[in-house]
Amino acid sequence: MSKKKSENIPLKDQIKPIFKERFLEMLNNDNNEYEKFVEYILKPQRKSFRINTIKENNPQQLIENLKQKGLDISKIEWCENAFFLNYEKDSRTDIGNLKEHILGKIYIQEATSMTPVILLDIPQDIDNTFTVLDMAASPGSKTTQIGSLMNNKGIIIANELDYKRLSPLKINLEKSGLINIVITNNDATKIEGNNIFDRILLDAPCSGSGVIRKSPKTIKTYNPKQLKQICKIQLKLLQRGFELLKQEGIITYSTCSLDPEENELLIEEFLNQNKNAELMTCNIPNLILNNKLTKFFKNQIPEEITQKTIRIWPQDNDTNGFFVAKIKKN
Repeated sequence: MSKKKSENIPLKDQIKPIFKERFLEMLNNDNNEYEKFVEYILKPQRKSFRINTIKENNPQQLIENLKQKGLDISKIEWCENAFFLNYEKDSRTDIGNLKEHILGKIYIQEATSMTPVILLDIPQDIDNTFTVLDMAASPGSKTTQIGSLMNNKGIIIANELDYKRLSPLKINLEKSGLINIVITNNDATKIEGNNIFDRILLDAPCSGSGVIRKSPKTIKTYNPKQLKQICKIQLKLLQRGFELLKQEGIITYSTCSLDPEENELLIEEFLNQNKNAELMTCNIPNLILNNKLTKFFKNQIPEEITQKTIRIWPQDNDTNGFFVAKIKKN
């Protein structure tokens, strides 16, 4: 088929058979739920943002100011000081052009990506010995969220493998007013030492099958054969992160993928290899979680993993797809 002809075909009709087969299976072969899923992934992604309390001590007044500038805003119910932009006919959506964004008072961040930081359980009374590692930090969304919770106390190591991505990371961290961060440019699987960090965040490189709303053409290139190599890297990163974690410390593992190989099945393999790893319950009030995964073709998902991890479907909260697991080191 020529490129010109394919461009005239609706994206829904260009979905590959393997995509439909796998996602139908994930949705328990419920055709209605699958159609709802497809409907949502073909919608434009909703913009969302978080107020940076390092630079803004009156979030409510800031929101009122933004509303006066013509933005239609609603609260994200599962994250404090976080909001959606609603697309109404006469409302503004150019939040990136606002003074508040330029000054670092707000940070544009996809709503589901706020969940792993919430689950790190960062105490309010930390001292300057408290250390956090963000293993794959750029462009800094979750790093700045961690920094806001730590209120410039303790130490955050923001690591990024790709040196080309260091520049946006540095800009975002500086704009956010954070002074307790060290940026490193390492392969996170080769960070030296053991039992160093109180908290670790691993937002792992992944296939991106949960963020089709951000890049709809992904449904035409979807290829599960690539997952094997990606999963090797993810497991290696998670293993090294766990080794770097202090006893009683917490690591969150997340992906913007919905493929079980990168999520529930990978966590199962990791837990089987690490008997001192305790899977903790991911509890985020007001976050809607339907269609939990209990099996995937011949793979039966352990009930503990089904119940304790978070699998966010786009149709649940009108967001992207996302997965999070929370692990404690005993």
